[in-house]
Amino acid sequence: MVSTAKHPVQLQDHIDRQGVVVTEVQSLPAGERPFQTENMVIGICLEGTADFLYDLLPRRFERHDVGVTLPNHIFTYSTVSPDYRATLIIISPALYRSLTHRESFIDYQKYHNRPALSLTEEQFVKVHDIIQVLRSLCEIEHPRRAAMLENLLDILFYALTRYRGEEKVQISNTRGEQLFNQFYDLLLKNYNIHHTVVWYAEQLHLTPKHLSLTIQRSTGKTPNEWIAEMLTEKAKRLLTGRRDWTVQRVAYELGFTENATFCYFFKRRTKLTPTQYREQNGRPDLP
Repeated sequence: MVSTAKHPVQLQDHIDRQGVVVTEVQSLPAGERPFQTENMVIGICLEGTADFLYDLLPRRFERHDVGVTLPNHIFTYSTVSPDYRATLIIISPALYRSLTHRESFIDYQKYHNRPALSLTEEQFVKVHDIIQVLRSLCEIEHPRRAAMLENLLDILFYALTRYRGEEKVQISNTRGEQLFNQFYDLLLKNYNIHHTVVWYAEQLHLTPKHLSLTIQRSTGKTPNEWIAEMLTEKAKRLLTGRRDWTVQRVAYELGFTENATFCYFFKRRTKLTPTQYREQNGRPDLP
């Protein structure tokens, strides 16, 4: 039986007030529909496994893995093992923006295609100790609480960056992966305005053909497919999460000038009209 209670990453008002929330979870946000958060989330797997799609690609989160994810990436959750437990550090959008200006801030590119870092037993103990101090600090009231949180997060970031550098698995950094990272960053920021490969190629100073061939070789999907999947997943989220919006409002929010064009696009991708999809996915458990 799936719980209807909101997952900690969905309690945005609480996260905004606290700045940082450290909590233990035994589940992922309920449901198969795509989920996004405006927060930065650092997760450390204590036991068990979780399998899900991250940016539309399959991932596994295992014992002693640390996952670092930045705002607005797409998660479509699948399954967790019965013994799954993880500690989450949820960082509000305001504090996240402040952290990006600090020297310790984790290099995003290192986590874009491979967001999970596997820790040794010794590394896990050290990271877990830092998190326990962070948890205690989150629970106190102090005039300099925000500054102390940032300083402690500095220590955590430096540790993760060091352990990432010590990891034996070679991190691929091919031109194709670099280009995909740049393309995907643009897509996250502009999916609801620009739907054509031509525009993204212009921003990257490439021809559409070169961009398409490079992205397809690197990911197995063309830029057009990435754009369509992004729009589809966003549409699903809005249709189920914003039931006060009309289908036309959803279409407009995603950059479709005509409602009929959006409905045709959505049905071609899902075999359902937007209204049918909304009716078949009844519980509005997304914010």
